[in-house]
Amino acid sequence: NVVVAHKGVVRWRCRTIGRAVHSSSPENGDNAIYRMGRVVAALERYHREELRGREPHRLLGTPSLSVGLISGGASVNVVPDACVIEIDRRVLPGEDCQAAYRHVVDYVYQQLGEDAAGGNVVHEPPYHASGGLSDENNGQLAARLGECARRCGGAGQLIGVPFGTDASHICAAGVPTVVFGPGSIAQAHTADEWIALDQLHAASEILFDFASGW
Repeated sequence: NVVVAHKGVVRWRCRTIGRAVHSSSPENGDNAIYRMGRVVAALERYHREELRGREPHRLLGTPSLSVGLISGGASVNVVPDACVIEIDRRVLPGEDCQAAYRHVVDYVYQQLGEDAAGGNVVHEPPYHASGGLSDENNGQLAARLGECARRCGGAGQLIGVPFGTDASHICAAGVPTVVFGPGSIAQAHTADEWIALDQLHAASEILFDFASGW
């Protein structure tokens, strides 16, 4: 298949601040993990209520948000004074990563109110931001490559995928771009990544056919 569109992503860290005391008197402290629990609940609501209700992209569906990492506390007998999470917000082609980040941050602050006052909830600037791959200007390229794939026995379907690739950077420069090659995302980022040899050979045939006729 030929990937003609995919989502982008913006990622950042959020920290909550508390006050550490001995766990035998938790009422004298301020539990940063409890505060982070309220942040995470707000983020889950944001995904469900703000993103899932948006008009879907015809190939990619709606944007998404997830919390992928959490860390906090130093010892089980100490009320934690800090907790940190990492947030993954998937954007559609055309969405601005910084605007998407800012919208989430504003929502969390609004939801937590006084609980987020005084610097108790801190969203760091994004450490990674990459736009999506748009299918607006790659139609000719995609159609030609799909035709070659079908001629060589492949499916040749024009599809969208939820993950991101470096193709978005090339697309952003105004170059018609698609994603095509052997293998499957199911084997990517695993302990034992691999590509089936028959897929490698088929992809070589398709690309040779494409280059010969372009």
